[in-house]
Amino acid sequence: MGFYQIRVGKRIIVRSLLIGLMVVAPGCASFWDSVTSRDFRIKNLFLPPDPPMVVLEKSVDGDKRSAALASLKEPLSNKGTAEEQEKVFKILSDAALIDRQAICRLQAISTLRTFKDSRTPEVLKDAYYRASNFNPDTATVIKCQVLNSLGEVRSPSGLELLVKVLKEPAVVGSEQDRQQKVDERIIAAKALGKYKEYQASESLLSVLQSEQDVALVNCCRDSLESITGKNFPANYETWAKYLHDTSNKEPQPGFLQKIFQTSGSSK
Repeated sequence: MGFYQIRVGKRIIVRSLLIGLMVVAPGCASFWDSVTSRDFRIKNLFLPPDPPMVVLEKSVDGDKRSAALASLKEPLSNKGTAEEQEKVFKILSDAALIDRQAICRLQAISTLRTFKDSRTPEVLKDAYYRASNFNPDTATVIKCQVLNSLGEVRSPSGLELLVKVLKEPAVVGSEQDRQQKVDERIIAAKALGKYKEYQASESLLSVLQSEQDVALVNCCRDSLESITGKNFPANYETWAKYLHDTSNKEPQPGFLQKIFQTSGSSK
């Protein structure tokens, strides 16, 4: 492995660790966060914690708010009411879009990806663009969290943003700026591996044809393998031959095809 590949690998590891550290599972960190908080009192250890909604309404402590956001569940998926759904969804949306603390935005985005609410993809997309309110490093982490979440949500609008990010040209600027954009494209490529649509595979294929970044190319290959189940090397010609040869596989239906098929079967 050459120096360039090692450097790229280290960059991805550091970025992944940063994302992981900023969105810690509340069960693992809640005790440590409690005892290191500035308003910690011994007696607090023997008192029941405030309900998440109370914390989110009253507290400005980032650690407490992040833990509360992590504990929220989608009401309509858990026998809740439509009114409860609106309240919880608004809290998460506001946190994902306008919270001043990055750790809260990250956790809100992470929680939203578990929601089946039809408004979720658009909120996540908006969170991607609003991340630019933070410094470039933090903005990149938030954007990567959004892109990763869109891979879990799997929606047409999410696919649109993932393809857009993956196809963005190289940044003209400092080495740090270029690396941050490559990091985003790598996460977008990984997320596209969750989509079976033609647009996803063709976008990944186009990167194999023109990209020089080894880590990005390999990630696109891995996603193509996830989509197709085929284990080919990161070679454009090999993948293009397979993807464009319809004689040996059934076409994958897109979103509109699935809708039409469902409608037809109900008649």
